[in-house]
Amino acid sequence: MFHHKKRIWPVLLVTGALTFSAACAGDDSGSGSGDGGDGQVTIRFSWWGDDSRHRITEEAIALFEEKNPDIKVQGEYSAWDSYYDQLTTQVASNDAPDVFAIEIRRLGEFARRGSLADLGGLVDTSDLNEQLLPSGNVDDVQYAIPTGANTFAVMLNRAVLQDAGLEVPDDTSWTWEEYLELSAQVTENTDSGVYGTQINFNDAYLRVFANQRGEDFYTDDAMGISEETLADWFRSHLDLMEAEAAPDAARSTEIGSTGVETSLIATNTGAMGMWWSNQLNAMTTGSGEEVEVLRMPREAGADTSGMFLQPTMFWAAAESGSHQEAAGKLIDFLANDPDAARILGSDRGLPMNDAVLEEIRDEMPETDIASLEFISAMEGELTDPPRAYPAGAGEIPNMLQRYGEEVIFGRMSPEEAASAFLSEADNTLG
Repeated sequence: MFHHKKRIWPVLLVTGALTFSAACAGDDSGSGSGDGGDGQVTIRFSWWGDDSRHRITEEAIALFEEKNPDIKVQGEYSAWDSYYDQLTTQVASNDAPDVFAIEIRRLGEFARRGSLADLGGLVDTSDLNEQLLPSGNVDDVQYAIPTGANTFAVMLNRAVLQDAGLEVPDDTSWTWEEYLELSAQVTENTDSGVYGTQINFNDAYLRVFANQRGEDFYTDDAMGISEETLADWFRSHLDLMEAEAAPDAARSTEIGSTGVETSLIATNTGAMGMWWSNQLNAMTTGSGEEVEVLRMPREAGADTSGMFLQPTMFWAAAESGSHQEAAGKLIDFLANDPDAARILGSDRGLPMNDAVLEEIRDEMPETDIASLEFISAMEGELTDPPRAYPAGAGEIPNMLQRYGEEVIFGRMSPEEAASAFLSEADNTLG
C-alpha cells in the first residue's frame, strides 16, 4: 500500500531513506549459475545510454556491492537503438537480466505477457511519490519503479535570444502562434544558420498538443487522437519551416529531435526547442550559456497546458529471475539510497523521494535545482503521469517520425499523413 501524503510535488518528488530493504529482502538462497561458492549471489543489470550514463551507473553498482557484499552485479549496457531488440530476445529465450531499465512505452506489453516480477514485496514504496508511483502499476500490480520525474517543455537559450534583440516570452500565456512568430523573428534578426527553433516529432509533444484540445493520446488499445488534430500537428511543422522559424527539411532531419549534442540550443545555433526537463543540465553544458525551461505554448482558448508529469524511465525485475530478492535490493538502493542519488543525479530524472532530495539538494547542480523549481512551480498545472500504454506503443515514436518526415519533405500532405498514421498505428496497437 502507498503511504499517502497531503503534499504532492510541492518541492517535487517524495522519498524514503534506505531502511526497508534489509528488513524485507533477505539474502537469496539456493543454487544455480548465479551463486558463488562462498554464498555470494550474482545478478545481471541492463540499461541503455551514453558513456556518461554508463560511467555513473557503474559507479552506483560499485557502491551497492560495497554495501551488499553478498551480491555481485554484472552490468550490461547498450546503445538505445539496439536495446529493446536485445532485451526482447533475452526475454523470449528465458535469459532476461535480473534487473533492467524500461520505458513507459514498453512497460504494458512486458508486464501483460508475464515478463516482469511483482515488486510489491521486494522494494520499499512507502515513501515514494504517490503521484508518480502508480505509473509503474499495471493491472493493480507494481511491476516497475520510476527512476525519477520530468516533464516535456520548451527550453530557451538566452544568449541567442538576446543576440536577436528579443525578450523572454511570458510562458504563462503564450500561444502556438506567438511561438511561431518569436521563432521567425529570431531567425530574421540573427546571422545565417541561426534559427528560432527546431521541429520535433516527439510523441510527448503530440500528447501535449492533443491534451490542449481535450483529446487523450491513447484509448485502451488504440490511438485516441483525432485525424484533424494530428493533421494540424503535422501542419504546424510545415508552418515553422515556411516561416523560416526552423531549418529546412534536410537540415531538420540531420539535426534530429532526440540528440542533445546536435541540437540547435546546445550548439548555440537556435534559441528554442522542446526537450525533457531533466535534459537542462546537458543543454546548459553543451551550449556554455544560460538555458531556461519554459511552459509549452497553448492553443488559443485552451483551458489546460496539456503538460504532464512523466516517469523518465523505470526499474523492473525479470519474472524468470532466480534471485528476485537480490534484484529487489538493487532496485530499492537505486530508488531510495541518498548515496545512489548523489551518483546518478538527474540523468534518469529528478529523484522521486523527498527525504533523499532534502539530503542532497545543497549538492545538486544549479540546473537540477532549476528543473526542480520549474516542476514545483507548475504544481496543479501538470496532469498525472500516464499509465501503461497498449501493446505495440513502442513502435509509435518511430512511426510518428517517419510520417512527419514524409510531410516536411512534401511527399504527403498533413491530412494524408494523419490518415495513414492512424490506420497503421491502430493496426499496431492492441
